[in-house]
Amino acid sequence: MTPTSSLARAVRVALIATSGTALMVSSNLYAAEKEEPQIERMEVTGSKIKRIGELSPTPITVITGADMMDMGITNVADILNKLPSSTVGISPETSNNTIFANGLNQTNLRGLGSDRTLVLVNGRRFVAGANGASAVDLNTIPTAMVARIEVITGGASAVYGSDAMAGVINIITRKDVQGVELDVSYEQPEQSGGEESQFSLTAGGDYLDGKLSTVFNFTYAEQKELRKTDRDFLNNPVNSIYNPDTSEGAPTRIPYVGRKPLSWLNEAGTFFADDDLQYTFDKDGNMKVFDYGEGLIEGPGNNGNYCGPSCEGYDPVDYGFVRTPLDRKVFTLNTDYQINDDHKIVTEITYVDYQSNGESTPVFHTRNFIEGDNAFLPEATRQLMTDTGMESFNLYRIDREFGNRTYNQDRETLRFLVGIEGAISDDWDYSLHAQRGQLDETTVWGGEIWGERYDQAKDAVFAADGSIVCRDADARDAGCVPLNLLGENQASQAAIDWVSTTAGQTAKTTQTSAGLVVNGALFDVPAGYVSAAFSADYRKEESETNPDQALIDGTIFGNNSLAMKGEYDVTELAAEFNIPLLADMFMAHDLGLDLAYRWMDYSTAGNDDAWKIGLNWAPIEDLRIRATRSKSVRAPNIGELFDPGGQTFESFTDVCDLINVELGPDANRKKNCQAAGLPQGWNPTPAWYQGNRPGSNAGNPDLKAETSNDYTIGLVYTPSYVKGLSLTLDYWAFSITDAIEYIDVDVAVRYCYDSASLDNVYCSRFTRDATTGDITDFVQSPVNSASFDVKGLDIEAQYDIPTDSFGDFNIHLIATYLEQWQTNPTGFAEDLQVDVGEYTDPRWKAMFSLGWKYEALSLELRSNYRHSAVEDNEWKPENNNYNDIPSHTVWDLTGSYDFSDNLSMRFGVKNAFDLEPPRNPFVYDGDGYYDTQGRSFFLGANYKF
Repeated sequence: MTPTSSLARAVRVALIATSGTALMVSSNLYAAEKEEPQIERMEVTGSKIKRIGELSPTPITVITGADMMDMGITNVADILNKLPSSTVGISPETSNNTIFANGLNQTNLRGLGSDRTLVLVNGRRFVAGANGASAVDLNTIPTAMVARIEVITGGASAVYGSDAMAGVINIITRKDVQGVELDVSYEQPEQSGGEESQFSLTAGGDYLDGKLSTVFNFTYAEQKELRKTDRDFLNNPVNSIYNPDTSEGAPTRIPYVGRKPLSWLNEAGTFFADDDLQYTFDKDGNMKVFDYGEGLIEGPGNNGNYCGPSCEGYDPVDYGFVRTPLDRKVFTLNTDYQINDDHKIVTEITYVDYQSNGESTPVFHTRNFIEGDNAFLPEATRQLMTDTGMESFNLYRIDREFGNRTYNQDRETLRFLVGIEGAISDDWDYSLHAQRGQLDETTVWGGEIWGERYDQAKDAVFAADGSIVCRDADARDAGCVPLNLLGENQASQAAIDWVSTTAGQTAKTTQTSAGLVVNGALFDVPAGYVSAAFSADYRKEESETNPDQALIDGTIFGNNSLAMKGEYDVTELAAEFNIPLLADMFMAHDLGLDLAYRWMDYSTAGNDDAWKIGLNWAPIEDLRIRATRSKSVRAPNIGELFDPGGQTFESFTDVCDLINVELGPDANRKKNCQAAGLPQGWNPTPAWYQGNRPGSNAGNPDLKAETSNDYTIGLVYTPSYVKGLSLTLDYWAFSITDAIEYIDVDVAVRYCYDSASLDNVYCSRFTRDATTGDITDFVQSPVNSASFDVKGLDIEAQYDIPTDSFGDFNIHLIATYLEQWQTNPTGFAEDLQVDVGEYTDPRWKAMFSLGWKYEALSLELRSNYRHSAVEDNEWKPENNNYNDIPSHTVWDLTGSYDFSDNLSMRFGVKNAFDLEPPRNPFVYDGDGYYDTQGRSFFLGANYKF
C-alpha cells in the first residue's frame, strides 16, 4: 500500500458513478479523476470495512461540494434539508422564538428528530451544537471544505453507535488542495431581506519533500434577517377565524386574509371603562376612544378579540423574524504527516465563532393596574374615572419603550483531533485517534425589564411639593424613577433606564473521545476474502449552564432558568464482517453477507447492544438486490437526563374526582384511584380548584435507551445495454419503541390511573398530599413512553447522455414515497397519531434535475416537489374549510462557466417562478417546510492560483 497515493480517489469516483445511488456527483470532478487507472481499498459509508470496488449493501446518497456551490448553497444544512428523505430540523426559519436555539442548523432524517440523526466528519463524531443535546450544528461545517456528503438513511447504530437511528450524515472534507483558492458568492432576493454572502479562502500544499500535506480554510458567511414585512405574502397573512355563519352544516372555522390586530392591546395602552367603552391614548398622551378601524371581526368564539387591519390594536406581523440572521466565521486546518510509507499522523482543527440574533415583541402586560391617583393620568381620564366610579383600571399594553426583546447568541466551537493511521501488514490497516471538542455559548436577552421595578415605577403619585415620585418610599430610596405608560414614548429615558435590564446565560458543552479501528482480510474463501473491522471507542459528554442570578430568581419579565450540570461516558466495542458467499456463478454474479455487532456500556443508561445483518446479491452483473435487518439504539442525552428546568404553573383535571372517575375508558381508573387511597366520591379541596397548580419542568435521570428495529430491501439496476442509466429502489421501515417523549401533567395524571396498575411511568410524575389527597406537586419531564412506526420507498434514477455535437445531458430524479407514519406519545391506543399524508409528512417528496454541459458552460434546471396534503387526517367538514394543502413545486435555474483552468463563475435564480407558500392558515409563512425567500438571484466566482 502507498498511503500518499491518490489512487483512492479513483475508487471513490468509480463507486459513486456505478452504484446508482449518487445524488449529485460533479461532472468536473469525475472528468478530472477518471483517468486514474489503479485502485485501492477505501471506506464505504455505513461500514468501517474497506473494500475494493464494491457496492454498499446499505442505500447511500452522495452530494459533492462542487455541486453545492453550483447550486448557490452556502450552508450544508440547506442542501440536506432539500433531500426527500430529510425534514427540516431546528433552523433559522424555525428557531426564532426558541431562546437557546435560535440560528441553529440541524438536519432531521426521516423526520424522526435531529437527535436521531448522527452527523460525522470524516467518519468521526463532532461536538454537539447546543447545550445538553447531541445533534451537530451544521453551521460549523464550511461548504468550501466539503469534498462530498454521504447520507445513509437507515439504522446504523451497530456501526457508529448511539444517535444513528434514522441514519448517518458523513461529511468528507477535502484532502488534496494545491495552491490557493478564493471563492466569493452573493445572493439577493427580489424583495429585500434574507440576503446572503460568503467569502472563502482555501490553501494547501505538500511540504518537507512531500511528507507533510495541509489544507487550510477560512470562511466568512453572513445571512441577513427576513421579517414578515419584507415579503408581500407574509405582510398580507392568511389566518383563520370562527365562522360567522353558525348554521347547521357550516364549518366552524374559515380563512381570514389580511392583518387582524388584537382589539384589546396596543403600544399606547388601552383600557375598558365602566361606561362600556374602550379607551387608548394618542401620541401626546391624551385619552381618546379606541378606534376599531373596520370594526371588530364578527362571529362567535374569540373573533371579537380581533379587529380590521387599520384598527389601533397590536399587530404581530410588525414584530419578529421569519428567518434569524447569522454571522459565521469558520477556521479549519487539517494536516497529514507521513512518518514513513506505512504510517502517518493526521490532525484536524476547527474553530467556529458565529452570532445569531432572535427577536420578538417588546415586553407586554395584561394585568397592569393603574390607580386613580396616578400622577400621569390626563385630566379627561381622571374625570372619566370619577364619573364612572372607577378606582383603578387595567392597562393592556405592549411596552415598546424598552425595545423588542432580543436573544443574542454567540457560539464558539473548538475541536482538535490527532490520530495515527497506517498499515499493520499487506492485508490489515489501523486508525487510532483522540479528539476533544468544546462548545461555549453566551446568550444575552435584550429589551428585558425588572418586574418589581416596573410595578414600582408605574405607580407614580404627586409628592407634597408637586413633583411626581414613585409611591413606594423604599423604591424611591433605591432610585426609582416614575414611569409614564399612558401613550407612546411618554416615559423619560431615566425611567426606562431604571426599569430596563439585560440578562444572560453561559453554557459549555465538552466532548472527549478516542477510538481505534483495525480492518483487513481475515482469510480467503472461494468467493473472495472475508473482511473484518474491529473497533473500540470511548466517549465522554459534559454539559453545564450558568444563568444570571436574575434568571435563577425569576426577577425579570417572563424568563427564568436554573443552572445545570450533567455528564455521562460510554465505552463501546464493535465488530463487522463482510463474507463473500458466491461469485461468478449462474444467478450469482456475486453474493455477500454483512454482519455487525456493537456492545455499549453507558454510565447512565447501562449496557445495550446493536446489530445488523445485510445481504448483497447480484444475480447478474446489471442487477443488484440488497437487504438489511438491524437493531439500533439511542441513549438519552444530557438535557433529557439532567435538565433542572424551573417552576411552572398548570391547570389540569384530576381524573380521580367524583365526576371524572366515572368517565374512564374501563374499570382501571376507578380501581387505581381507590388503590391510591382515594375513597369513592372523593373530591379535591375547594382551594385546589382556585388557580393554576405549581410544579416544575425537569429532566429524568431514570430514562433508558430507545430501541429501533428496522429493515431495508432494495435493488440497483444499471443495464449494460443503456449506458449511463441507473435505477435504485429501496423499501425501508422503522419501528421505534421506548422513545423519549415529554409528558405534561394532565397526561401523566390521566394515564397513571387508566393504566392496568399503578406500577407505570406516569404515577411518579406527581405527588398527592397524604391528608387531603390534593395533587400538590408535579414534574413535567421526558419518559420512555412513545413509539414510531414509519415505512416508505426511496426511488432514484439517473441517466447520463453524452453527445459528440451538442454536449452532455444529465437527467436525475430522487424521490421518497411515505407509506406509513404513525407515532404514539403515550403508548395508549387512543393516542395513536396517523400523520402520513399531512403536510408535515406528505406522501411524496422529490427532487428533479436536468443538466447540460457544453465545453466550458454548464446549465441546470432543478425542482423540489412536495405532494398535496392535508393539515389533519382526522378532519371533518364541520371543523374548517381549509384542510387541503395543494402540491408545491419550486424551480431553480443555475449555471456555471469556466473562463480558464483557474477562474470559474456560477450564477442562477432560485425559486425562478417566485412561488410563495400555499395560501393556507397553517403554512402561509412556510412553517419551515416551504420557501419564504421568494425569487432570488445569486452570483459566485472561484479563482485558483
